[in-house]
Amino acid sequence: MILQLVLYKKTTKCVFQNYFRSIRSHYFCIYFTTEWKMRQNYVLEINPGFMNVRMLLVCSILAIAPLSGCIGDDSDSSDSESMCSGGVTDQDLIGMWTQYTDPDLTPREMNIRSNLEKTGYLQDDDFASTYCWTAESSELVEYVNYPQWSATHYMYSNYHVDGDLLFLGNVYSEWIHENGTSAGISYNDKPTECNVFHRKGVFSDNETINSTILSTEYPEFCTWVFADPSGAHPGDAWNATYLAQDHSDSVSTSATDNLMTIEIDEFHGEIDWYVSEGYFGFWVQLTVNNQSHQCDTGGESDCMITFSGVDEYYAVWEEGEIATLTENGVDICSVTCEVEITRFGVREEDTLFGNTEITIE
Repeated sequence: MILQLVLYKKTTKCVFQNYFRSIRSHYFCIYFTTEWKMRQNYVLEINPGFMNVRMLLVCSILAIAPLSGCIGDDSDSSDSESMCSGGVTDQDLIGMWTQYTDPDLTPREMNIRSNLEKTGYLQDDDFASTYCWTAESSELVEYVNYPQWSATHYMYSNYHVDGDLLFLGNVYSEWIHENGTSAGISYNDKPTECNVFHRKGVFSDNETINSTILSTEYPEFCTWVFADPSGAHPGDAWNATYLAQDHSDSVSTSATDNLMTIEIDEFHGEIDWYVSEGYFGFWVQLTVNNQSHQCDTGGESDCMITFSGVDEYYAVWEEGEIATLTENGVDICSVTCEVEITRFGVREEDTLFGNTEITIE
C-alpha cells in the first residue's frame, strides 16, 4: 500500500528514525526543503499488515501539523546532523531557557543547542524555525541564510549568564547579501532593556524566580529588565533633566560657530529615540535677538546638532553623550549673546526639563 502525503513546509531537514520502529517499511525518512512554500509529495511505502489505529493517528497528525521539528524529542540534539558550523560555543548558554515576563503574558522558550542551532525566542517561524548561533566576547550572534533572497539575516545581542539566569539584550539586526554588502540595519529602540531567562525546570515558583532576580547584580549592559520585579521601567529615564552650556569655542562672524552643548544632567537611564519609528527626534529651538532658529540633526536648518562623547548605542541618548549645536550657514551669534531655549524636543513630541537661558560668548 502506498500512502501519499502532500505537505507545505519551509524548514530544514528532519529525519524520523524511532517512531515507526514496529512498522516494517523499506525506509521512513522525510526531508523538508528550505524553499519558501515549495510543494512536495512525500511517499511512504508501508507493509499493509501494520496499518493499525496507531498508524492512522500518526499519519493524521503528520497531515495537519506544521511539523516544525522531529516528533517527540525537543532535547539537545548535539549528535544530530546540524546545518550550523564554524561558530564559537559557550557551554553556559546551552540548554532550554524560559523567559521571565509579566504574569499576564505567556513566557516564551528557547533551546540553545551544542550543535550551534537555536530555536525559539526572537525568531519568526513563518520564515525560519531554526537559527545558527555563535558567541564571542559576550555577544550572541544569531543568523540564518535565505537562499531565495540570496541573503543572510544576523541578530546581535549582548548576553550574560549568572547561575541559572541569562540576561539578553538585543541591539540590532542586519541583512547581508551573498556578495557581502549590507542590505539594511534595524536597531532595537531599547538596547539596554534586557530580557531575563531562567533554566527550564530549575525554579519551583515565581516567588523564587523574583527573589533570585532581585538578588542578582545586573550586567552593565542591562539598565533595565523587562517586567522587572522591582518595578523599575525604561519610562523612568524621562525623569532626567538636561544641562545646556556655552561651548568652549568663542563665537565669531563666521556662520559655522559651535554655540553650545547639551547633555543629560540628572541621569535615570538611557532615553530612546524611537529610531524604528523613523524618529531621531533631538531638536532645539533657540531665540537670539528676537530671531528664532531651529536646530536639528537633519543638517538643513539654521543650526545643526551632532553628538560626541559616550556613544555605545545608536538608538538611545546615553550618560556622557554630548550634543553640540553648531551654526549651519547662518550667523546666529557673532559676539556675546543671550540665548533662550524656547522649545526642546526628544523624539517627535516628548521633552525634558532643563535650563532655558544661556549666555554664549
